[in-house]
Amino acid sequence: MKKHILFRWFRRMAMFSGIPALSMMCDCAKLYGPPVDVLYGPPTDYQIFGKVLDKESNQPISGVLVQDEDGDSLTSTDDNGSYELLNVQHCKDLTFIKEGYQTKDTTLCPTMDGSIYMKKITEK
Repeated sequence: MKKHILFRWFRRMAMFSGIPALSMMCDCAKLYGPPVDVLYGPPTDYQIFGKVLDKESNQPISGVLVQDEDGDSLTSTDDNGSYELLNVQHCKDLTFIKEGYQTKDTTLCPTMDGSIYMKKITEK
């Protein structure tokens, strides 16, 4: 009996607080137990993706090597200049390398725009 009164009180408080997740939690707790996924959601895999473009012509650059801060090769760009890093949970220091272009060092995070502009090396 006390458990039912507690749930009713908790649900009313949740409804008046205006927090829908809290209200849903009350309903789920009655049926299934503590609802961890209701408040936090399922685990998500993040990714970093973008294109590598020539700074002057704005054309995609294929075959650009993407390395992490340890010098490990992670991927390279395709014919459209696109690259993709999967299962990235934190920001990464990346280096973009292509013969004939200046090396580009940058830090990218999963929520950022991953467009990279590389400048050609000019010989004098």
